[in-house]
Amino acid sequence: SEGITSSPKLRTELVWDYTSPEPLWRLMAERSGLNPRKTKALLSIFLFLINKTTMTKKPKKILVVEDDKILSKAIVQALTDAGFKTDMAFDGKEGIAKMRKSLPDLILLDLLMPRKRGEEVLKAAKRYKNTRNIPVLVLTVVDDMASVANCLKIGAAGYFIKSQYTLGEIVRKVKEKLR
Repeated sequence: SEGITSSPKLRTELVWDYTSPEPLWRLMAERSGLNPRKTKALLSIFLFLINKTTMTKKPKKILVVEDDKILSKAIVQALTDAGFKTDMAFDGKEGIAKMRKSLPDLILLDLLMPRKRGEEVLKAAKRYKNTRNIPVLVLTVVDDMASVANCLKIGAAGYFIKSQYTLGEIVRKVKEKLR
């Protein structure tokens, strides 16, 4: 093709594959005048660390169980923008089914919902062996101490009143819990 020659140095740059550092380390050693053996070792370590920390990292899955569709979509959008994989359920029964099927890394749960209340979803999450360790953050309008105490006793990892948190703060709480 026009503008591309068959020179070995140019060819090395065009076909370089980050999983095989050999062509690049030679090029770097030649151009920099560094010791080829050290250049190869440093490049291999660098590529290993990049691969380990960024390229193999799967996004965490968050299940949002909330019957208010507008709020649910806003939360999901904020979480997606923050790099999470998300799913939604609009009632408690659907929430339990999706929780058991997809095994999310965290559940954001409303309490006041149709077809099963949030407390029932929380109890189901803690009942089943494969979902028992999924952190559940309750995000609700219910602000009485009995409800807070009950949810924490069942096993909620946190309890937040919707009106007291922005979308950004909710995302921050999710990130904190998943650390």
